[in-house]
Amino acid sequence: MSDENQVDSFDDLFEPFDLEEGPPPADAPPVASPQSTENLTQENASLVSCPSCGTANPSYNRHCEACGARLSTAPLPVAPPPMVRATPGGRTLGLLISVVLIVALVVLFINLFDSDEPEDIEESTTTTAATETSESPTTVTTLSMEELAPSTVESSSELGTNWRAENLTDGSLATEWQDRSLSGEEATLTFRFSQPVAISEIEIYNIPEETRFRQNHRIRGYRITVDDLSFDIVGELRNINTRQVIEVATVETLRLTIEVTSTFASEAVDGGIPFTELAVADIRFFGRMAN
Repeated sequence: MSDENQVDSFDDLFEPFDLEEGPPPADAPPVASPQSTENLTQENASLVSCPSCGTANPSYNRHCEACGARLSTAPLPVAPPPMVRATPGGRTLGLLISVVLIVALVVLFINLFDSDEPEDIEESTTTTAATETSESPTTVTTLSMEELAPSTVESSSELGTNWRAENLTDGSLATEWQDRSLSGEEATLTFRFSQPVAISEIEIYNIPEETRFRQNHRIRGYRITVDDLSFDIVGELRNINTRQVIEVATVETLRLTIEVTSTFASEAVDGGIPFTELAVADIRFFGRMAN
């Protein structure tokens, strides 16, 4: 390939182009270069001497170009303190404290307005109780109970016609039951009811007359059985000739048996001999009819 053809091929590879703008007009002002502008600004700015080393610095400088010292002695501007912002935990604590204070105020308000009413109720209740006690002291404890009359009573032994077991339920302390000179050994008393009953209390009366009370044996230890309890009720009576109460808690029974487990021994009074009989004047039952 000749040199002429080689030149033509290179011309085909590159497209010719022309500058869109021509040279500036003759009367256009010269364009200043960045360096010349900086020099012009430095020349027009006033100079400030460094208070530390004395070097002249442009007035817009904050620090000396030679030693780095501050050129101006005026205090630097101070940024305002940051605003305090509550964190989520702080907001929750504040809300909780507010709720507690509100609840406490509500409770205090209620107590202040209701404090007088309970006192009035308590005073009226106390007065009523005192009145009932003074008018009928013996009926307060048995208000919800009634006397339950057994239909029959059986004893393990009887001394005779005048000392039968039926005397125990006749409501009279002038009559009594006595065993057949056995001193209460293995003595039992069985009471039966025509309808199921819920017995709450048993009242036992010894002979009220002091001499005869001491001359006969008296019940000391006892064991009570009923239909609706799976356990026996055991205990001891006192050696007195006044009313004694045994508490029971039957729900529905037709039968109640008292077994004598021990006795207070009879005594010789005024030189007389002690009797060998166990004597009881009366036995009464209180509760209600079973549902």
